[in-house]
Amino acid sequence: MKRFLTKLFAAFVGALAVVGSVNLGIWVTDTDAPIEYENVRALADSVEQGGTIEVEFSVFRKRICPLVAKRWLLDANKERHSIPQYTAGLKLLAGRETYRRSITIPPAAAPGPAEYSVTLDYICNPLHNLVGPIRVVSPGIRFTILPASKPQSS
Repeated sequence: MKRFLTKLFAAFVGALAVVGSVNLGIWVTDTDAPIEYENVRALADSVEQGGTIEVEFSVFRKRICPLVAKRWLLDANKERHSIPQYTAGLKLLAGRETYRRSITIPPAAAPGPAEYSVTLDYICNPLHNLVGPIRVVSPGIRFTILPASKPQSS
């Protein structure tokens, strides 16, 4: 009986090792981006400093994973501005989607050519917490920042 229990325990530990190894192998090879950008664009060619501009994204989501989004604006002086995050209380679904976001241009952003982009860090399995997420950067959306108009005196 003791020999049978020893073999049963060894088989159980071996099965756990095989399952763990297969699972780890799947996690290590899990590097495909969960989203693909198909098209990005600004809905206007220009915006004043401190103004807002709408941008549109057409994406294909292959799967849904938790993520951290960071939004950036690169102004004419090549200075990078962090754009405040938005809350998307939507239930994301896999598949094709087009959505719009309104962004506020920082008043300190230099007038001239600008580029807006989004960095998405996806955590699709526990290993991504340890070695780093799957990072996806949107194509840059180009537009022009105009100087803020001066209030007219009466």
